[in-house]
Amino acid sequence: MTSIRSRLLLWIGLPFTLVGLLTLVTSYYVLSRQITETFDDMLLNAAERLERRIYSVDGELRINMHYFSISTLGSRGDGKIFYRIRDAEGNILAGFDGLADPPGPLEGPLFYDTRYAGNTLRAVATTFPVVRANRSGQIEVIVAESTEARESLINEFLFTLTILIAIGGLLAVTIALLAIHRGLAPLRAISRSLRRRSQNDLEPIQAEVPREVATLVASINGLMQRMRQSIYNTQQFNADVSHQLRTPLSEIRALAELAVSRSPAPEARHDLHEIGRIAEHAGYLVQQLLTLAKARHELVDASAMTEFDLAEICREACAEAISRIYQRGQELEFCAAEAGSRIFGDSVMLRWLVQNLIENASQHAGGGQPYRGTIYVAVSCNAKTARLRVSDDGCGVSAQQLTRLTERFFRASPETPGSGLGLAIVDEIARAHGATLELDSPPGSGLTVTVTFPLSSAPFVG
Repeated sequence: MTSIRSRLLLWIGLPFTLVGLLTLVTSYYVLSRQITETFDDMLLNAAERLERRIYSVDGELRINMHYFSISTLGSRGDGKIFYRIRDAEGNILAGFDGLADPPGPLEGPLFYDTRYAGNTLRAVATTFPVVRANRSGQIEVIVAESTEARESLINEFLFTLTILIAIGGLLAVTIALLAIHRGLAPLRAISRSLRRRSQNDLEPIQAEVPREVATLVASINGLMQRMRQSIYNTQQFNADVSHQLRTPLSEIRALAELAVSRSPAPEARHDLHEIGRIAEHAGYLVQQLLTLAKARHELVDASAMTEFDLAEICREACAEAISRIYQRGQELEFCAAEAGSRIFGDSVMLRWLVQNLIENASQHAGGGQPYRGTIYVAVSCNAKTARLRVSDDGCGVSAQQLTRLTERFFRASPETPGSGLGLAIVDEIARAHGATLELDSPPGSGLTVTVTFPLSSAPFVG
């Protein structure tokens, strides 16, 4: 697709080129006519000079002009001059006998084109009266000049005009390029502003732009407003679904537990236990689905992000998970840098990320068997990034499975409990914060998940 710059240059350059060509063609015809008229006047003047050089002596006509002085006829330029003087009886008095006769009667000066001795000539023929021995008669005079001088002058004019048009064209194109560059500056400014934004930043564009661009900016801001409204509606829908689904699932679990305590039949108690387990799993799955929906990176509102300490968020998540980890016979170890791990983000979503990483290690580190080892949570930082690492001492995963761990509903050990959404949620939250997610599981070692965030001094660009 062609750019606006190319289109503007085309619509400026093409008419200018056509006007230049039309100017050259018009100038050629105008100059040819003007130069022809000027040179014809000089030819007629030369013929009139010949008239003044003819006189009669004792009834004979004489010409006061030496043969080698024909250049004094008054013609200009470097062209060749030919002439012929003939009386009324057709006798040649002087000049070149081979010059062609005029194409018509001589009622006045007659200009015409002819050829002689291999030369293309422009000639004028005229007559004038002369008195010889008390007798009057008509003398015919023809003066012809080769056309090289005319053509040379026309070519010089056209060459000069072409150079001037070319220089004018280059100046016009240069000025047009500068004007286009300045005219498109607001669009480039808006483009740079949008590129620097996070992919989740839907704030309106605030910029002083020309009226022609203001419509585009208003359309973009309107689109962003509709997207913000759509995000709000989606989040509100998620909250409604969460409330509507969790309540009946909690009631099912409570009724199942109550029915177990009242039922004397072992088969019925087993079925009720299974109903409670399924309801609990469904509740957990609904919660994970809602968390995943809220964590979608394209739905995150960047304006709600604040600056906070990543280590403090991880410490709170570990404190919340510690009792559950101990009940499963596991241990949780947390290690954090002393300072410097401040990042931009959503603290609630980051807490979800850490909780899902801990829960994923707790449930799946042992493969098909319950895990009884330690879960390690560490936060470190350097000049530009803060790094969160969660690892375990479990059986790890294969290289084929490693690439699929962030897929929704994929579980490396299907027999273990879980929703298969934990690492998918982690991946969405990391992408929403401009962070990179790395999964590593060397043979014989557990799984290590590393999330690298840009520090608040170097905010991410979506």
